[in-house]
Amino acid sequence: MKKVWDVNVNGTAHTIEYKTGFGGAKILVNGVSYKVKSQNWWIVMIDYPVVIDGTELRVVVIGNKVRLAVNGIYQGSGEPYVPLHKMPALSNVFLGISCLGGAIAGGWLCLIIGLLFGFLYIKLGLEGKIKSVVAAFAACTVVQILYCVFVIWLRQKAGI
Repeated sequence: MKKVWDVNVNGTAHTIEYKTGFGGAKILVNGVSYKVKSQNWWIVMIDYPVVIDGTELRVVVIGNKVRLAVNGIYQGSGEPYVPLHKMPALSNVFLGISCLGGAIAGGWLCLIIGLLFGFLYIKLGLEGKIKSVVAAFAACTVVQILYCVFVIWLRQKAGI
């Protein structure tokens, strides 16, 4: 994946680039490469600061969504920047439980269900909606349990 932004700071053009590949994720600022790592084991989460002439730029990656914030405003959408470190720890805990518990209990499909709900936990956590994070975790748990019950029922029906 590759995403490029051309930013004008104090009358000078700068190029910010985000690249992923076999060597991991990189952020290039005017051709200078910086290797970055995710803040989460399950979902790619990167919040990398770049300061150019007193202007703060942040490359923010959540999953496959890559955005650039300039002075606290996301380019393109105009939404205010929210630091990833402000995400409640509960979102990460629920993400780990949903993925690991789902994989152990129901295999790959439950792991994928946990990852999909994990994106929701992170989105809601960054918006500060803790009750919604808890409700989404409960919904994910119910979906995963129903899937496991359905698989057990199918196996009994088939005599496996």
